[in-house]
Amino acid sequence: MNRVLKKRIPRELKANFWRWLALLFMTAMGMTVVVSVVGGAENIITGSRECAEKNHVEDGEFSTLLPLWSEQEDYLRNQGVILEQKFSVDINQDDGSVLRLMKNRDEINLIAVDEGSAAQKSGEVLLEKRYCEEHDYAVGDRIRIQGKEFEIVGIGTTPDYDLPLRNFSDMSAESFFFGTAFVTAGQYKEILADGAQGAENYTYAYRLQNGMTRDDVKEKVKDLLTTFVTAEDNPRILAAAGDMMMNRVVGLLAGGVVIALFAYIISVFVIHQINREASVIGTLYALGVKKKNLLAHYITLPTVISLLGGGIGLAVGFSGFGMPQQMKETYGYFSVPAFARIYPVYLIIYGIILPPVISALINVLVINKRLSQTALSLIRNEQRSSGLGKINLRGGSFTRNFCIRQMLRELRTSAGVVVGMFISMMIFMLGLNCFVLCRNVGIDSVNSVDYEYMYMLKFPEESFPESGEACYAESLSITKYGYTLDVSLIGITDNSRFFEARPAGSKNSIIIGNSVATKYGLGEGDTLILWDKAKTKEYVFLVEGICDYSVGLTAFMDIRNMRELFGKTENYYNILLADKALAVDENRLYSVTTRSDIERSSAIFTEMMAPMVTMLLSVSVIIFFAVMYLMTGVMIDRAGFGISLFKIFGFRPREIRTLYLSGITAAVAVSAALCIPLSKAATDAIYPWAVA
Repeated sequence: MNRVLKKRIPRELKANFWRWLALLFMTAMGMTVVVSVVGGAENIITGSRECAEKNHVEDGEFSTLLPLWSEQEDYLRNQGVILEQKFSVDINQDDGSVLRLMKNRDEINLIAVDEGSAAQKSGEVLLEKRYCEEHDYAVGDRIRIQGKEFEIVGIGTTPDYDLPLRNFSDMSAESFFFGTAFVTAGQYKEILADGAQGAENYTYAYRLQNGMTRDDVKEKVKDLLTTFVTAEDNPRILAAAGDMMMNRVVGLLAGGVVIALFAYIISVFVIHQINREASVIGTLYALGVKKKNLLAHYITLPTVISLLGGGIGLAVGFSGFGMPQQMKETYGYFSVPAFARIYPVYLIIYGIILPPVISALINVLVINKRLSQTALSLIRNEQRSSGLGKINLRGGSFTRNFCIRQMLRELRTSAGVVVGMFISMMIFMLGLNCFVLCRNVGIDSVNSVDYEYMYMLKFPEESFPESGEACYAESLSITKYGYTLDVSLIGITDNSRFFEARPAGSKNSIIIGNSVATKYGLGEGDTLILWDKAKTKEYVFLVEGICDYSVGLTAFMDIRNMRELFGKTENYYNILLADKALAVDENRLYSVTTRSDIERSSAIFTEMMAPMVTMLLSVSVIIFFAVMYLMTGVMIDRAGFGISLFKIFGFRPREIRTLYLSGITAAVAVSAALCIPLSKAATDAIYPWAVA
């Protein structure tokens, strides 16, 4: 008898070939998206970590106003610290970009050379990878730096500039306008001796050994520090891996949900097939066939289709059309080497095993009850109608009443449509949220900036131009959603020309920008806890208001109270704002940010997320139409006998379509009215976590 049942499987496949092909396509497409996203994320995460360890990424770094004495460096080394200078000087190029010039590394943050080699002699330079891509530089080309011609002998990356930000506070990386360059130690000294344009930055990288901790290092140099940043808190280090962590988690969870949806749709088909063949099944029961054999028979084809769909999706996801395409976005933004492609075992198991397992489980749960009926009831094809089908519909036209009863009879099919619509709408809303967020970052950031120039100062002068406005900024941190991010606390005067915030005269109260309020769900009267990473000190502030300022995460405080809180002199400042360029000594500058810089930086997010947004919107539309096509097909099949009777009684095709499609059309309309706001609310709830 099992042999007879097996022969029925090819006949069922042939009879409903296009339906099973559509399900195979949907499963394969869903798994392709999951494998592409998760596989690409896994490649970036694993590759970044292995590259960072191979090239001795720093455990942290600190900057000083003046270089350490050789005795101070030796003291740290003797205490169990591997220490290396990573001094740098920023040099303006003729095209408006900035090259951060450094000497070759020997122990920490070693250069990963993609092409060519490191600089070996005077007149040679190795350039950072993304800067070369943006400027179309290749090995063998020549570049002018500080008025001198250099040959580009190498192109590479360093683990401490995984995300090539010029400043920690930058909103995004702009590789056309900023890159790193490495020359020999002798060449570096020569450029400084010739009079470099900018001031030299004295930064030291360290790696820990012999039981030393970051706190130990900080304690030993605390009186000399201007900044102290651990690798975990450095936005430049392992930034690509951090960006991909959420892709991996969300991709795996979303894949499970989509596969469950497809499995439910398959179960609707199987139930329809069982109802159609109920008398045959009852006869087989009467002849001694066991339920477990029939159960195995009816879940075989769905399980095989799911297995094939998962396998095809896995193969396409691992191919050049899948993972590499997802990784292009990372390679086009982060400065990382081209990683060797890996194929995670857990993802192979996920792609091949999960679809058939979920399909088999859902089908067993759904069809077990139907197959548990007695042989006689199956032979008679007895089907229990729901109480909803017996509702007494008084009044109204025949068409209206028939459509209502038809819709009630097809509740299982309608449920599939509703679930499919909800899933597709959530995917759509996720893509829409990505697009709106990126667009609004650009619009709000530019609209909230009233200054044209922001000068970050190392050594502020006692007096400053009258056209400038002095402010005092400190970089503090906040930890939420499992991530630690920097918040710029800016002290301003009560009559600031460039900020609308008007903080009160209290050392414990602040006004937060709307970006902080939105990201962390804060309102007036709430408490915000920030901490100083360098001094390991915590500050508790009362949110007294919210102002319109969206550039990064920013909060405002009265400058006099802020100076007192942080122990500064009564006239101290480290920022100058102006609506036109000021004559500021470059040796005193950390950086200069212009309004156009902010506009360019904020526009990058839209470009970065465009492929992801396109994919999400496209997939949501395909899933919706596929579910509608498949579910409507099942409904029409189930109504085949009734449709034939209507034709006998002379109903025209248009009238029959009205009778059988109006109900599902109304169900789709009602479902849309519910699913659109519900999916938007659900996506808005999880989105802050997804982009934390």
